[in-house]
Amino acid sequence: MITPEGKAWCALAEAKGIGPKTLWSIADYLTSQQKTASWLLQQPDAMEITLNGRSTRIDTSGMTISEPQEIECLEENEVSVLHPLHPDFPQRVRDLKDKFPLPAVLYTRGNTAIFNKPGVAIIGARHAGELALNTADKLASELVSHQVNITSGYAKGIDIAAHFAALREGGTTIIVLSEGINQFRPKGELGEFFTQEKILVISQFEPDAHWATHFAMTRNKLVCALSRAVIVIVSGPERDVDGRLSGTFDAGVTALEMGIPVFVVAPSYFDDKPEGNSQLITKGCTEWNPLDGAAPIITAILSENASESKNFIDKTEKPKTKQLELFDNEDSPNNRIHITLTRGRAKQR
Repeated sequence: MITPEGKAWCALAEAKGIGPKTLWSIADYLTSQQKTASWLLQQPDAMEITLNGRSTRIDTSGMTISEPQEIECLEENEVSVLHPLHPDFPQRVRDLKDKFPLPAVLYTRGNTAIFNKPGVAIIGARHAGELALNTADKLASELVSHQVNITSGYAKGIDIAAHFAALREGGTTIIVLSEGINQFRPKGELGEFFTQEKILVISQFEPDAHWATHFAMTRNKLVCALSRAVIVIVSGPERDVDGRLSGTFDAGVTALEMGIPVFVVAPSYFDDKPEGNSQLITKGCTEWNPLDGAAPIITAILSENASESKNFIDKTEKPKTKQLELFDNEDSPNNRIHITLTRGRAKQR
């Protein structure tokens, strides 16, 4: 069920002229006033919020009322709306949002407790060869044996191979979409493993939005922000012969800018050396030989944040069998009001 507070944040996120930066400012203001988004939508007049020397006007009178089909679909799919005031909102995104354009509203389906596990992103080209797919499979399998979560997009090739291996081995995985969450369908390879406990599906886009190239590029920042390390299995060159930017290459560079360790499979590991892998190593990514296994990656994660070490299980220990408990995704129903929405606008009634 989408709570009144979740609906209020949906309304703000879809309101014309309000982007992630403004949503973060709204969250800071509401926190300082100990108020909720539901309270904000009850204000009859435009409210001026002054933060960091900048004023933003939120005109709630310009938001209309109606109950959209997309909200009904969200509830049918057991989707939760995470926002900056929600206890399950990922801390990694909060920590990086002042330096990078990251979303303030996330639509999620599955186990939000997975956010608390150390995560590694495994990414790569859609049209990867068998050796690359096997490399992603083996790495994901080894990482989940150390209780590491696997994060990736939802494209065929490396993304699906990483998700599949993680789930097959009893691990967890985060699927970050480049479309609205109402468009999500479990793909054939993952269908038998799709459970609310093992998978978390995330989208930062309007629930009914269709896939778009620029969404994929925008989504890369979220994939990186949720990860303690990024592993590039195989990447095309920065730009292809038609001048199109490689999504995998873009994600690798983005992670570097965020200060996240990036490991790139050594070009010499493949008979046909990936040009993008060589370029990323030149830019400062760490060359990684799959024969070395996951050890260098785990070491890098622990070095980045020693407090994460407690989340790893040494191979000599008996693996834990107790599953992660699901967090309660219900917001506190403070200032409950009936809010109905339409795309781009909302209003109290």
